[in-house]
Formats: sequence, structure tokens, C-alpha cells
Amino acid sequence: MIPRSWLFCPGERTDRLAKAVAVADFAIADLEDAVPLESKDAARAAVVAALRADPEAAQRTWVRVNHGPADVEALAGLDFAGIVVPKAEPAVLEEITRYTSARLVLMIETAAGLWSARELAAHPQVWTLSLGEYDLATDLGTCQPDLDGAPLAWARSRVVAAAAAEGCPPPPAAVSTVVADRERFRADTESLRRFGFFGRMCIHPAQVPTVHDVLRPSAEEIEQARRIIEAAARTEGGLLVADGKLIDPPVVAHARRVVELAGRVDSGSAVG
Repeated sequence: MIPRSWLFCPGERTDRLAKAVAVADFAIADLEDAVPLESKDAARAAVVAALRADPEAAQRTWVRVNHGPADVEALAGLDFAGIVVPKAEPAVLEEITRYTSARLVLMIETAAGLWSARELAAHPQVWTLSLGEYDLATDLGTCQPDLDGAPLAWARSRVVAAAAAEGCPPPPAAVSTVVADRERFRADTESLRRFGFFGRMCIHPAQVPTVHDVLRPSAEEIEQARRIIEAAARTEGGLLVADGKLIDPPVVAHARRVVELAGRVDSGSAVG
């Protein structure tokens, strides 16, 4: 099953890490941007200790590492969800995989990484991709995404397509700094879902319920999906359902996904 929400926590704040696992489908212990340079060693030690202390929570905890071997080598031998690689590019991936066999989520945050998205997604350790839109916007010289996401539309579609082409799960949408304006955050999350992203990376616990709610199919969507599935079970090939629309296999597949997602969200089991 595919997670709906990923909640970042500063690496040295392991008290927040435990709370993040309770709120979101996945927590991300951040050893990169959230940690000042002088605190990197302490944060690394704190994350390793937290993963060892709570093996169950570790299964739902990813770690975003810095480039270079120090963080990855410190995680060796631990059983946890996987590693989030920032500013992923082919050379970065080659370096990281020298030191770990863990599954990886690659953050596309540079023009070079974006251009190589499918090559990156094809690596056997890569679980899926995601976008670091603020860094990418800076590298591309475009507007920041909270002000205008339109210049990043091509980048978003490229990452979604690269992941799909290599059989990866749909990428989680990028973080947003919008926290207080929940309606704006909801509208943005709904838009990114239409791009093909599933769920979202979050920087604040208040964002998580909105992400989960956006992914919850409406009663009308569920009912329509069930009608399509029932009609498909009665008929082979092209068919007509009650509303007069022609239904083909891709439409039936989508209907099955809607019903499956509804069951997962209702049971709170959208993690895998």
C-alpha cells in the first residue's frame, strides 16, 4: 500500500519524531536542511539511537541524509523504512549506493536531476521519486511554488511520468510552506493529486489531516466506481453503464483503485 503523508522532523528533535509517526503514515527524520552544520553529528547520533530504541516506529521512519558517506554509514545495520536522498542526480545516486542497500526515495531538486528523472527511477534500490520544488525553482530561475506553481508544471509531470514508466509508486507531492491557510493548502494538494501525485510530504502536523482528507474519495465517487465494477463483472469488452457512458478497461481499473483507496482510508491502513 502507498503512504498518504510523510512528515518531516529535524533530526535532533527525536521527541517530535515519535509524534510524527503517530500522526502521519511515514515520518522523515531530517539530517539535511533542518539541521545546522554545527549540529549534524549530534542529530545523526540522535536519529540512530531513536531507530534502535523503537523498532516498530523505525519501520515507518525514513531518514533524509546529507551527501557523503557519514550519515549512510551510521545507519548501516539498522532496520528502518529507507533513505531520502536530497538533490538526487546520477552521480549522487552512484555515491549513495556504494554505502547502502536500503530502499531510496530520490528528491529531484536540480535541473540535472530533473533531466535524468527516468534514469534515476530505474535504479533497483529506488522506491519512488519526489520533488524538492523550492530548490528546483531556484535552480531553474522560476517563481517560488507558493507564489506561482505554473512554471513547475512540466517538472511535476516529468517526475510523475518517470516514476510510472519504471513501475515506481506514484510520487508524493512536494512540501508547502503554507500552514495557516488550510483552504489554500487543500486546493494546492487537490491540484497536485490531479497531476498524478499521491499524498504529500508535509512540514507541519496540521497539514497531515488535510492531505488524508483530499485523498478520501467522496460518497458519489465510491458509488459510481462500484457501479462500474458491477457492470464490468456482468459484461465482457466494451459496455454501457447506467449513466450511458462507454466503459473500457482503464476506467474499470480506476474504479477499482477508488474502491480500494476508500477501504484503506476508512480503516486507516494506507501504509505499506
